[in-house]
Amino acid sequence: ITNALSTSKTFFDQPREKKEQYALQPGHFHGWIAFEAERVNHDRPVFDAREGFNMRLLDRKDQTLPEKLPPEVDSAWKQLHNSCFQLGLHVLDLLSIGLGKNRDYLRQCHKKIGLGDNVTTLRANYYPPLKEIKPEQARCGEHSDYGTLTFLFQDEVSGLQAKVQDGDYVPVHPIEDTIVMNLGDMMQRWSADRLKATKHRVMASPTDVHQLRQSIAFFVVPDNDALISCTDGSNKYPDIDFGNYIKSSFNANFQDDTEN
Repeated sequence: ITNALSTSKTFFDQPREKKEQYALQPGHFHGWIAFEAERVNHDRPVFDAREGFNMRLLDRKDQTLPEKLPPEVDSAWKQLHNSCFQLGLHVLDLLSIGLGKNRDYLRQCHKKIGLGDNVTTLRANYYPPLKEIKPEQARCGEHSDYGTLTFLFQDEVSGLQAKVQDGDYVPVHPIEDTIVMNLGDMMQRWSADRLKATKHRVMASPTDVHQLRQSIAFFVVPDNDALISCTDGSNKYPDIDFGNYIKSSFNANFQDDTEN
């Protein structure tokens, strides 16, 4: 984790032209995302005050996309990705048992992690120090994650907030040697609301805005061809095709509604 954060800083501290060779391409899920290029809460008028790099680690024998990685982060990010992948499988097993299903129930919807037909992603977030934050701007706007579950590794700078049941946002302060885990939209649909997707955001206080903040998230998502249905038979949510859901949700983050 320490190496992944350290090498991430090395990458993001480079001049823009160096990073642009790894830029995320339209319709893809891998690559560098520039400062204020993305807005995860579409109701906010200003794009998020952060940079990012989404990494898909594909099996080289089955690679269908030219997913380039900066050499300075290659080893550290891959190691963290593989550790998170193994942890994710264990948590999927526990969630399957909790839903009253066979232990491998959710694994069957995540069989293609590391292959072209699953967009499980490790994302490095970089919140640069700013003189001030723009009106109505967040470092990362209010949202829930699109997939099954997320592991988050924070540095020591505060800012992350999670929405609790009464509707308020509360701080999720960094705690040394811990992983923040939250559930995503698909877990809420599978469980028919027994397990809720966690809405969260990153805000900047007048003092925090002057500080560099980093985090790394690992998003465990279903296979593109997975059909997501309520496991209790309630049909509380209609069945959805995850591949179409993630594509439309992710691409919408880069659209400027003010131009329409």
